Amino acid sequence: MENKILGNMGEALAFNYLVKNKYKILEKNFSCCIGEIDLIAQKDDMYVFVEVKCRTTKKFGLPREAVTPYKQNKIKQVAKFYLQKVKGFDKVCRFDVIEVLDDKIEHIKNAFV
Repeated sequence: MENKILGNMGEALAFNYLVKNKYKILEKNFSCCIGEIDLIAQKDDMYVFVEVKCRTTKKFGLPREAVTPYKQNKIKQVAKFYLQKVKGFDKVCRFDVIEVLDDKIEHIKNAFV
């Protein structure tokens, strides 16, 4: 399956999962000059920055393993940009990974700091 189609499918599954679990979606595919975050959600008073990784097989490892330290750093930089934009520095934040593997969703909360 083409990576873009697979990625869109994974993001749609993650979006629906978060909504079903009472997260308010603030942004989808938020991007700026630094990079992009797949989903920004809010649960209670916490902002949750979510990276979605989707694969159809474990042949190249688990999807979560693709969220490398480099990618984590990029996500943190984009999150900082977003917080400046919305004046949200008083909010508690968390970085999550939603892993989609053969339509099975695993939500990894506090995947990195």
